[in-house]
Amino acid sequence: LLVKAGRSRFSLSTLPANDFPTVEEGPGSLTFSLVQSRLRRLIERTSFAMAQQDVRYYLNGMLLEVQTGILRAVATDGHRLAMCSMEAAIEQVERHQVIVPRKGILELARLLTEQDGSVSIVLGQHHIRATTGEFTFTSKLVDGKFPDYERVLPRGGDKLVVADRQGLREAFSRTAILSNEKYRGIRLQLETGLLKIQANNPEQEEAEEEIAVDYNGSALEIGFNVSYLLDVLSVMTTDQVRLILSDANSSALVQEADNDDSSYVVMPMRL
Repeated sequence: LLVKAGRSRFSLSTLPANDFPTVEEGPGSLTFSLVQSRLRRLIERTSFAMAQQDVRYYLNGMLLEVQTGILRAVATDGHRLAMCSMEAAIEQVERHQVIVPRKGILELARLLTEQDGSVSIVLGQHHIRATTGEFTFTSKLVDGKFPDYERVLPRGGDKLVVADRQGLREAFSRTAILSNEKYRGIRLQLETGLLKIQANNPEQEEAEEEIAVDYNGSALEIGFNVSYLLDVLSVMTTDQVRLILSDANSSALVQEADNDDSSYVVMPMRL
């Protein structure tokens, strides 16, 4: 290849075009279309919980699950799980799952810039392809078995807390300043109508916050990694959130107060 401009001249070697990887659409591919802004919301609500460099390589990505009328995204790093569902015009009787690698998911979200534009998705055996008017994006899939997320969802929690999302988020952010920098643990103490949030660190510094909540159950003390709670509250948009708890050793289920399409599970910490 010869490139010339003015007095510059470059001679470059080339590689055979036949060696460029081609992604053929195999038989049994599943195709459906979505509104870009809704797919982007699905990704943004869950992608923060993907693992980064876990030896369980299937966690370094996002599970996309399709069933008749529903597309669901699930991400987990083993300590917390994020799940979001949306209605979609999909005709697929049996549940079909693929794992899209972390980098593929983040790139795809960046390309979904037209709010009302549509994106066509093809799920093949080894690849996912997304096509809009502007681009075609193809990513390899992760070959692995994603954990059964339904077994992770806490069932039967009897302690329901409803709180102001922004107030809770700000109280967690302030308390986090004096939590242990490595483990980021905070202690929640629940009693009727009140949530106390406490943190301390190896320098013997302490923080305590109190926030009024809608709660009528028995007293409970439980520890969490505050970063995980803040991540969840940051992607939510409603004024009120609900936390469903059962005891100090069981995971918390966090949801928007009036909306079930997103669910977040956070494992507790021993403090």
